Amino acid sequence: MKEPLEKWLESARQGDARAREEMLEVLMTRLYPLCVKMTGNQYDAEDCLQNSLLRILDNLDNFSGRSSFFTWCYRIAINICYDFLRSKTRRKEDLWDEREMEFPVHNPNSQQAAEETEQDETVERIRAALVNLPDVYRDTVILYEIGGYSIKEIAAKQDISQGTVKSRLSRGRSLLALELENSGIEIP
Repeated sequence: MKEPLEKWLESARQGDARAREEMLEVLMTRLYPLCVKMTGNQYDAEDCLQNSLLRILDNLDNFSGRSSFFTWCYRIAINICYDFLRSKTRRKEDLWDEREMEFPVHNPNSQQAAEETEQDETVERIRAALVNLPDVYRDTVILYEIGGYSIKEIAAKQDISQGTVKSRLSRGRSLLALELENSGIEIP
């Protein structure tokens, strides 16, 4: 039996506006938590979700059926979020270059602000390190560590064995630790 999304897909491809709306409602509900977890806030998540839904609609005819329709949509949303995180990292680097040209003003009462800035920079380095991981490892690490999915759930989502998920998770964690060490973050 087909899941409702795939039934709506067939109707949406034939121009049924109601099927398209129903499909988008379900996708919004199911993809929004992923976008929030990946971007870290609701505003960026809403932008990524909107871009994901637009890309899904623009490419409905390109869905080949090699995976479930939701898996295909999920992959699109993940890629949109990665693109967003990459561009955000680049923008921060550009802003950092501009700030280096300014003279810093020392404020002795700014210890808390300095700690918060350091924490924000650490979070950004972690995100950048995640973006640099190869897709297969990054997806598995994000789904497990950030998304809170079980090994079994990830295996079902990615249509792979649980052993492969464990292997990718182990390798992904190792690569992430190496990326973080290279960016100056100490791993306990």
